[in-house]
Amino acid sequence: MIESPARPRHLVPPHAVDRPRLIRRMDEALAVPLTVLVAPAGAGKSLLLGQWAAQHPDLPYLWLGIEVVDDDAVRFASRLVRGLTAISPELADLTGSVSLHGPGLGRPFLEALAGQLADLPESVIVLDDLHQLSNTALFADLGSLVEVLPPTVHLVLSSRVDLPIAWSRHRLGGRMLEIRQADLAFDETDSALLLEHLSGQTLSDDSVAALVDRTEGWAAGLQLAGMTLKGHEDADEFVCQFNGSDRLVADYLSGEVLDGLSEGRRQQLLRISVLGEMCADLVVRLTGQVGGQQFLEDLERESMFLIPLDSRREWFRFHHLFQDLLRFRLRAQEPKEELRLLRAAADWYLEQGEVNAAVEYLLRAKEWDLALGLILARGSEVFEKGEMATVIRWIDKVPPGVRKDRQDVNLLLGLLKVSEGQATGAEDLLGRVVAHPDASPGERICAQTLLAALVQWRPNPNVSITMAERVIAMLEDTDRSTIPLVMDLSDAPSIETVALLSLGRAHLLAGHFGEGRRWLERGLASEGATYSVWRVSGLGSLALLEAWCGRIAHAEELAVGALAVAQDSGRLRHPSSADAYLALTSVALERGQPRRASLSLHEGTFRAEQNQRLQLLWIARLLSAQFLAADGQADQAITSIVTAPRDLATPAPPPVADRLLALHARLLRLDGASEQARRVLALTPSNSAPLSFERGASALALRDPGQARKAMDAADAAFDAGEPLSVVKRLMLGAWVADLDGQSSDARHLIGEALELADRHSLVEVFVRAGPQVIRLVAKLPNRRAAFREEVVARAREVLTPSPISELADPLTVRELEILTFLPSRMTNAELAERCYVSVNTIKTHMARIFRKLGASNRREAIARATELGLL
Repeated sequence: MIESPARPRHLVPPHAVDRPRLIRRMDEALAVPLTVLVAPAGAGKSLLLGQWAAQHPDLPYLWLGIEVVDDDAVRFASRLVRGLTAISPELADLTGSVSLHGPGLGRPFLEALAGQLADLPESVIVLDDLHQLSNTALFADLGSLVEVLPPTVHLVLSSRVDLPIAWSRHRLGGRMLEIRQADLAFDETDSALLLEHLSGQTLSDDSVAALVDRTEGWAAGLQLAGMTLKGHEDADEFVCQFNGSDRLVADYLSGEVLDGLSEGRRQQLLRISVLGEMCADLVVRLTGQVGGQQFLEDLERESMFLIPLDSRREWFRFHHLFQDLLRFRLRAQEPKEELRLLRAAADWYLEQGEVNAAVEYLLRAKEWDLALGLILARGSEVFEKGEMATVIRWIDKVPPGVRKDRQDVNLLLGLLKVSEGQATGAEDLLGRVVAHPDASPGERICAQTLLAALVQWRPNPNVSITMAERVIAMLEDTDRSTIPLVMDLSDAPSIETVALLSLGRAHLLAGHFGEGRRWLERGLASEGATYSVWRVSGLGSLALLEAWCGRIAHAEELAVGALAVAQDSGRLRHPSSADAYLALTSVALERGQPRRASLSLHEGTFRAEQNQRLQLLWIARLLSAQFLAADGQADQAITSIVTAPRDLATPAPPPVADRLLALHARLLRLDGASEQARRVLALTPSNSAPLSFERGASALALRDPGQARKAMDAADAAFDAGEPLSVVKRLMLGAWVADLDGQSSDARHLIGEALELADRHSLVEVFVRAGPQVIRLVAKLPNRRAAFREEVVARAREVLTPSPISELADPLTVRELEILTFLPSRMTNAELAERCYVSVNTIKTHMARIFRKLGASNRREAIARATELGLL
């Protein structure tokens, strides 16, 4: 399919009549962020926009004709970004910011787009034919886009109907230009010029007035009348016979246009009417017409309702009204011919490697089996672009009776629904495959594996443990050649890898870290783990597990390895990298470097949101609350904790729930509300390491070492010797108890052991979280791990010191502060992007904002100003 990023002068047909009044009206668009054109088909919307663009040859311009298939948000965003790259090639990687879940573009894409558009010169983006969309979320996102557009970028929305977007605020604020049907109607002067251009005849003033009255200035009606006049010697008599302006009259006049053509030309038009877009080679394929390019240019020159789609005049489409008439005639005259032509168009597109278009034509041709075969064989090409909604729509177009017993199709649809985060729909569909009496053992294994993979959406990880264990057992007793290949993603090695990783992930989310590690490592060692998506997600999950255990160096190594694989395979924006980003967030927080956690937290949360992996979103919420607490925003952290159940609307995984409760209690304890912290901790009977530590810490804060000992005795089993973080906490509690008992020697010994173990694993924040009593013990420790001890004490002081950010009129965000810390390194933007595993455009966007907020024009000035403010 063709994009039209260049200046749309080509949309001005040879017979166009300049309309200075309307063009001057359109010039007002350059003073406001939004222009909306609403008028029926044939009113001249595209013509006006093309003429206006021609009046501004130096203005960068994107013209995007919207199609029905653009309801897929990923496809819509891809086309928009491809068009924008003609204005600025640096915008090319924005597509990866689109949410893969749900129908909208998503906040991260809109933020990234607005940030990149800020660097553009004055530019215009035209979205034409928006009535083709039915996706309300996309409309909502377009409304949000207007809110964040920089003043140099103007958005023009053109539609046949009013758009479901609230524009009241823009109208009241004078930030919107509206042009409607009455504005576009031709007056008598414009109509006389148009009719003379088309018919070659000069009509009397009375005849022109009569046509304007009867067509109500409707551009298409006047154009049809002018073309029909070519065949009438007596123009005034024709005008007298003309008696209406509705669609029936348009069809009648179109019929006269067609009937005036030779039989050969008419048949050629009928044949190519099945095409949405056409080029010379495709026209030749369908008509046998020699010289396809000349044929198309002749049609355009003859005003045969043909619209060029690119500046080279290689691709064209018919005006929709005219195309509707042609298709109606074709079906009436040769009903079987339309299906043959659609199949021929599908074959041509397939030869060009255009799977999307080929499938669309096969579905229109009702070639259900061929369409399904192509989707199953080549759908992975669309899947890997993230256009899952498109493939789901294709399958939904196939009648249920055709596909209900096609288990391969049901498995594919289940896989797509899993990938899109439609857990309920996927579970229902895949469950039917498992229960179907005619399903083969291989098909049941495939369905069970996909059901097990729902662990990151399913609130109960034990269900996935059972399913994954069942798959692993079934694989041992089943001929692996019977496993169906769904979009090249369900071969036997992949099925085994997905089952193993799902089992490991389920144990992680259940809080069984030892079992989780064992199965994740086994999955990563399996043959199917060579596929980058499985490898990235598996490494990321294992990294999260190790970070929770306090094995920070290993966690970082795994997460960086996962992102390196994602980067090398071009999947850095894929949802599979979410775990790795969140693991890096946890690593930075445990090291006492919350500023270094911001960017990875943002990237990880976005990727989890892409396909709504609710269990991973709970982890992101936990890390967000921990980040807020580490950044000194205790109230915001508590709010984040309290609102999480409402926001995520599903139970948290057990280890996340325990950590959130422990964090809530810690914030209360450090705020002097230890008794309230005790009541919070009483909400669960769990004796996990995080909760056990907080129970002991709350008792100690209340100077009750006896209760602290009871909490420690009751929870000794929770302090796993293989988890450095748990061991450090256990040692800290022991030191704190000994200190309260006046056993200074024991306290120094235990806090020294804790410090040594923490030093080996770079665990700084665990001491700060414990509170001032533990920090005092660390500070008093003589000549013991002096460098690391000073790092812990310095971090504790940092938590208590007000941030200097408030000195700026427009404070830097935490993500901008993270980028700021890299500026003295003199790394290039590309090196910074590689270091942070984000796009160069993301870095550039943050850099531009940092410079603006610091009042700097370059890096040197930004470093000097940041140093002056104490930000570096």
